[in-house]
Amino acid sequence: MSKNYTVAFLMLFVASIAGGLALKSVYEYSMLVGAGVGTLSLLFAVYFASKNYKKSNVR
Repeated sequence: MSKNYTVAFLMLFVASIAGGLALKSVYEYSMLVGAGVGTLSLLFAVYFASKNYKKSNVR
């Protein structure tokens, strides 16, 4: 069974953006941190999705 991290990183993307919005009144730079973590997790999700796509199309 191969591990697919794409969905996990997409869920982390959504959670980090939502967490940044939720903590905006508590911590001044929470939205910036949330957007940064979200961007990194989105890039990792694209990386793992393309890796799985290439692996599935090998003949």
